[in-house]
Amino acid sequence: MNKRIMQAVGLGDHVAKVEQGLCLFCNEPIDQAAFRDELSRREFRISGLCQKCQDDTFGTPADA
Repeated sequence: MNKRIMQAVGLGDHVAKVEQGLCLFCNEPIDQAAFRDELSRREFRISGLCQKCQDDTFGTPADA
């Protein structure tokens, strides 16, 4: 996530949530150990979504 770009387009509250360690969708604390793999951790850095919300949004590997 590019902090400056996000803030410039009015998404500063999203940046603040991620910095507080909260998921953007469910507002639950992020558990780094819950991420399935490096791709999921990278997706969190991009979208701010926890593993459950990533799975709900994008599906799970079994769904693919």
